[in-house]
Amino acid sequence: MTRARLLAAPLLSLALAAAAVSAPAFAADKTTPAKKAAASKKAAPEKAAKTPKPAKVSGPCYSPAEFDAEQAIRYHTRLMVIGLTCQQLGGNYEGLYVRYKKFTLAHKAQIIAWEDSLIAHYRKTAKGNPNRALDTLRTHLANEMSQHIAAVSTDIYCAQHADMLAQAELMSDADVVKTVTNDAVVRVSELPRCDLPPPVMTAATAGDRITGPTPAVAIPTAAATKDAGGAASGASH
Repeated sequence: MTRARLLAAPLLSLALAAAAVSAPAFAADKTTPAKKAAASKKAAPEKAAKTPKPAKVSGPCYSPAEFDAEQAIRYHTRLMVIGLTCQQLGGNYEGLYVRYKKFTLAHKAQIIAWEDSLIAHYRKTAKGNPNRALDTLRTHLANEMSQHIAAVSTDIYCAQHADMLAQAELMSDADVVKTVTNDAVVRVSELPRCDLPPPVMTAATAGDRITGPTPAVAIPTAAATKDAGGAASGASH
């Protein structure tokens, strides 16, 4: 907002302004109708330029809620892989899978809600059993993570990631939601979002999405984690 400059105006200007205010209200207006119309048009505020709508993603994509659900399943699956893999090293890593199960039980309702969101997505877009499609996604994710572990070695991977379970064990539902929906993080996803997507790296090609063949290497799938409280396996559906 521009600052008023009345205090800085010369006294003569103030006197002229006062005289203008006290002029008879019925003074003849010699402005022609055409000039009035032009002045009115000129004085009218310009309409704000419309912000162009973002182009929608073409091809298969997630709604924002479905995208967040996949991020949550990725996070939950990573905790499972860390627990199963690192506890085999013993020592300070003992009991990591128990921590994963505690996390699953503590956030069971939220995890089931995310699973339901993806199952509804598969029911609309994938052939076959949507629950099986969710299991296939978990298998696919676990297989990707196991390949990464093999590439860097179990010792290095566990040294870098085991603390995730200790942190996860202390999380509230709100903390978990914040972790999997942080748009400041570049996300890896099977599909992009249908609306204006955040920076996303597509993790799978059209040929090996969850509707494609199941990975040959099977790290404990969702079905193998029933003892983790049911939510991890989709057993509640």
